[in-house]
Amino acid sequence: MVYTKETKNNELYVYVNGKLIYKKWLKTGESKVFDVMAYDKYTECSIKEKSK
Repeated sequence: MVYTKETKNNELYVYVNGKLIYKKWLKTGESKVFDVMAYDKYTECSIKEKSK
């Protein structure tokens, strides 16, 4: 699986194999998981924000 992430307009997007699985609004801290199977507690890759 290929994980990619990008930040646009104060929003963090995480993709697996080109499919959106996670979105987070950086100002409010709210987030939404779009694909639970791809992003669950058994996911080997930890997805974290870069510290400033």
